[in-house]
Amino acid sequence: MPDPTPAGIRNTRQQLAQFSRLQVPPQLDPPQQQSLRKSLLWFSELAEYETLGICADSLAAAQAATEAYVGQLSRAVNLELPHRDGAVYIKFNTLKGAWYLDDYVGPSRGVLVSFHTSEPELDLINGTYGPFPLDLFG
Repeated sequence: MPDPTPAGIRNTRQQLAQFSRLQVPPQLDPPQQQSLRKSLLWFSELAEYETLGICADSLAAAQAATEAYVGQLSRAVNLELPHRDGAVYIKFNTLKGAWYLDDYVGPSRGVLVSFHTSEPELDLINGTYGPFPLDLFG
């Protein structure tokens, strides 16, 4: 990965931020998916931890997306979630390994990723990006 220069971080931030005004993630071709995965993984390496927000039509889809993203950005995880019908929201904190599950009635779908760092020289990575496709890492 490139050195974390301000210009490199700004370029990656700009790439990730293009999704920020969407309700649902766009359809991406394989090269776009690969570029997006590479950018998310690089910011993850620079960050101290991430918070993920997953909105999906079903618990199974949300759980699969959460486990895939957390497995790539942090560490392998197998969630034991209580049954829910309908659309759900999962919030997952990679620092604590903690999660929150609730019903979801909004129109958004996909994965939001928030990167967190306290390093002043890496402050530009702090922020929330997405929504990204549920199956980006699946």
